[in-house]
Amino acid sequence: MWDKVLTREIVSPIFIVIIAVLFYFLVKQIIMKMFKASEKYGVHKKSITIMNLIINIIKYVVIIVTILALLGTWGVDTKALLASLGVVGVVAGLAMQDILKDFLAGFSIIINNEFDVGDNIQIGNFRGNVVELGMKNTKIRAYTGEVKIIANRNIVDVINYSMQTSKAIIEVGVSYSSDLEKVENVLRDVCEKLSAKIPYLTSDVELLGIQNLDDNAVIYRLIADCEPVMDINFKREAYREIKKSFDENGIIIPFPQVEVHNES
Repeated sequence: MWDKVLTREIVSPIFIVIIAVLFYFLVKQIIMKMFKASEKYGVHKKSITIMNLIINIIKYVVIIVTILALLGTWGVDTKALLASLGVVGVVAGLAMQDILKDFLAGFSIIINNEFDVGDNIQIGNFRGNVVELGMKNTKIRAYTGEVKIIANRNIVDVINYSMQTSKAIIEVGVSYSSDLEKVENVLRDVCEKLSAKIPYLTSDVELLGIQNLDDNAVIYRLIADCEPVMDINFKREAYREIKKSFDENGIIIPFPQVEVHNES
């Protein structure tokens, strides 16, 4: 008798939990291998988001089935329990409205392709890369390392910097005493060098010409299209090349000066 009780209340539940855990990790590994194999064929990073969503759904399904199996081993009438869920579901639905909203919002984000894992986005005043898009929350990591966790239902007015190419705008000032033809020839050479050596550009670097006559300088503007969110890297490269070329050709980059008059 005690053997039967021991088997029913202790051994069987442990066996069920072990089987459930093994099943979950086995299915998870299979799914991850399937999606990893798809990356070889250039599948969009959206597949990572879908993979994480499928794994989350499977996890919750396994948990629910495991709980029902455990209740069955302990003598609970699971059929009656499931039948009563119609009434309980109404109460649970009211209590879990926010969770359901999060799930539906997350599903809508994926279906409408608002953003994927790896995209650089801004929500409110926070900007960063999406590191996780789950059933309930989305996690965004800023370039400084902070991670913001946002409930999916609260995600509105998203700015996605990864959907289209980035426009890089470079403005550089030269002295009013500079030879403008010489300056423009040097800048055209810079444009050619940058266009040839930077792999993430999607267009040639273009010199637009004089953009503004500032108080202390003549302002030139250069533009280029880059791969998403690579405009910051391009600006660093461009400013370095411009400074180097200006130094080699004796072109002065002016800076604000203050005249001090000493009255004695």
